[in-house]
Amino acid sequence: MNRKSLILFFIAIVFLVSCQSNSSNGTLNDKKLKLQDHAKGAYPRYYERVSKETASKALPFPMNLPKKLPFKVVLTTYQISDWGEKRNILLDTVFYPKQEGKNVYLAYRVSNFLPKGEEKTTKAKVKLENGTEAYFSGNADLPILLWEEDGLFHKMEYLIREGSDSKKEKEKLLKAASSVYDNK
Repeated sequence: MNRKSLILFFIAIVFLVSCQSNSSNGTLNDKKLKLQDHAKGAYPRYYERVSKETASKALPFPMNLPKKLPFKVVLTTYQISDWGEKRNILLDTVFYPKQEGKNVYLAYRVSNFLPKGEEKTTKAKVKLENGTEAYFSGNADLPILLWEEDGLFHKMEYLIREGSDSKKEKEKLLKAASSVYDNK
């Protein structure tokens, strides 16, 4: 390789790396986040719950939330955690209906890395409406749906109201997961 080719090669590498760093591989903007107590140098680092707007501005990836939920939501919480030098970021969003003495929720977790212990594949494979492969796990009372799309890992779990038809509620979970991509 001559000198001119080598210089062009390095310029191309620098260009590709700089483009990549502006995509979903950015870092967490924690300026408006309050860190919870943790051991110095330890991960994960959890931040106090924040508003939807604050979470959206802090994340290094787009915040697309489900639009079709299995119940009318009365409360939504957002919590961000840093699993490694502001690069491995996880957003936990939990949607709650009016409880009426029943513990019901839909939790949606999205991260730009695969958390330890999270299995992406199971035998119960389904497709979201956009064609993305997803995998059911969990049980009849707490179905869990896992999938990966555009370098982001998604987990949605639905604690079903006791006495509900679990098959119908599982379909509602699948619709909620598919709605993450509505009008993206």
